[in-house]
Amino acid sequence: MTVQGTYSAGETQVCHHQRVSPRPKLTESRRRDILEATISAIAERGLCDTRIADIAEIIGASPALVLYYFPSKAALLTDALIYQDQLFYDKVGDELRTVTSAEDKLIILIEATCPTPTSADGAIDSWQIWPATWEMARHDPTLAAARARLDEAWRSQIASIVDEGIESGEFRHVESADFAIQLSAMLDGMAIEVMLGDPTISSARMSELARGFSRAFLK
Repeated sequence: MTVQGTYSAGETQVCHHQRVSPRPKLTESRRRDILEATISAIAERGLCDTRIADIAEIIGASPALVLYYFPSKAALLTDALIYQDQLFYDKVGDELRTVTSAEDKLIILIEATCPTPTSADGAIDSWQIWPATWEMARHDPTLAAARARLDEAWRSQIASIVDEGIESGEFRHVESADFAIQLSAMLDGMAIEVMLGDPTISSARMSELARGFSRAFLK
């Protein structure tokens, strides 16, 4: 494209034309590679010890290339979190479509939330990057806003299923939004304990406790 401007040369206004190369477009494939490398690096090294150079090395690129599209670690983490969350919802959505009862749908959500650090297919559990998100979101407004949107979407998903169960008569009448806050906070807290390897709570125990809490609240 051609950019035209003017500048002063003595007392004369001179037109100046400059040919500017268009910014290379980040392809979806390359973007996915960078985001998956970000998730992998943070899961392996932790947020503090992950450098842009580590992410670039995974995809066989230069740090300058990564920074060209993502100007900071926070920007990378923001997009990586959104990307990982979409993968989660795609997977859960497929499972939700296989059942009809609200109770079964809620169980699917609970099971999907329980950490699986050693997934059989090699996929990285999103719980391996959420703690990094919480840490950095306290200091980065953009990441904080993304975190808030994702959490609200998660609570809305829970509340929607509860409302469905109330309408069908599966659940007693409750404030679905309040239940969603309580259940999501409970799952967050227990997931941290599971990820830390606390001997008193496993992923299976987390699921059992969350399902018991839901039955007591909703039945």
